[in-house]
Amino acid sequence: MNPLSSFYYIRNNKGRAALIIFMMFFTTLMFIAGNYIKSMDWYWQDCFSYEDRLAVIQVLPTDEDSRDYKAVREEIDKDPKLKWMNLSGYGYGGLEWTCTLGFDIGSYSKVFNSKEDMKTAFDLWGIDVDVSKLENRSIVISSALARNKGLKAGDKLDRTVDDALDDTYTLGAVFEGNSFATFYLVESENDARTYVYSDELTGQDLHDYILNLIGDRKVKLSNFSSEFVNRQLAPLYLIFTVGAFLLSVILAVTVNSVVNGQYIRRTYEFGVYRALGISRKRVFRKCAAELLLMDAIAIVIGAAVCFLTTFLLNELYYIPGGRFLPYFSWLGVLCFVISNLTVLLPMILSKGRRMGKADVTEF
Repeated sequence: MNPLSSFYYIRNNKGRAALIIFMMFFTTLMFIAGNYIKSMDWYWQDCFSYEDRLAVIQVLPTDEDSRDYKAVREEIDKDPKLKWMNLSGYGYGGLEWTCTLGFDIGSYSKVFNSKEDMKTAFDLWGIDVDVSKLENRSIVISSALARNKGLKAGDKLDRTVDDALDDTYTLGAVFEGNSFATFYLVESENDARTYVYSDELTGQDLHDYILNLIGDRKVKLSNFSSEFVNRQLAPLYLIFTVGAFLLSVILAVTVNSVVNGQYIRRTYEFGVYRALGISRKRVFRKCAAELLLMDAIAIVIGAAVCFLTTFLLNELYYIPGGRFLPYFSWLGVLCFVISNLTVLLPMILSKGRRMGKADVTEF
């Protein structure tokens, strides 16, 4: 085998190469760490999709006698593209659930004024639930949320909503799915908000159409919850990315100290290459090829370990508990790339340049 080949060093120095591969392997674990943070998105995916089909308009305090609100709803009623349903005038927070990171967080919620309205919304969202047996003050949740909370149909839940209201609710139905939304059935005569939907329009098109209909009148169209959630999670993503970089720097210093010791022992070897007329660029390429090959091996092993670890955690722990660790996320990839390059590039530059200057006459 050609001594200048990247395989030559690994084949003849299996123990030392294995140590470098093992240390480079730790950069792949940043992929799982990023997936843990990005797992927060998984809990909201279905909830965000609900708002593509249902928009919410509501009365503003400055709308005297709700005149603008009533006028807008009359126009919606006459518009062939739009339909509407009443939602309860009372606000209800969703059930709290435990995320993959281990802390509790509140969930998305929708409140319906009648079984018919709830059925209409469920049909829009593709949720299969028999609402015929639901009673006033019932709650409907997904099987994932039920597992997360340790609940089953028929359980009673205490929800503090208003001193004037009964705060005991019944879990009326559980449907198969991963939604982390809480759906309430609460009959109310308080007419302050309305769901608006369409058979033709969805998502931003639906919102833009309603905004154009509202014009400058004193009626609020609720924003997408995804915008609020993403704003709340953005600092978490930023903090983690900065933390990943700092950890990568520490790992880079550690790995480079180990690799530096190994390459110092090889100074005479590279000095011989230089004495034989091998150019500095060719020596640099040899060092880079060796490190890149060991890094590639570490990445392949790390990818397999990450996938297997994620699979076992999900199947044995997270999914049975109504949680989930994603197998892939852009944040996981970003953190891995930052970590890997922070470790790899300084090694290639420092070792390649140093070995390129090796001189056999110094020994």
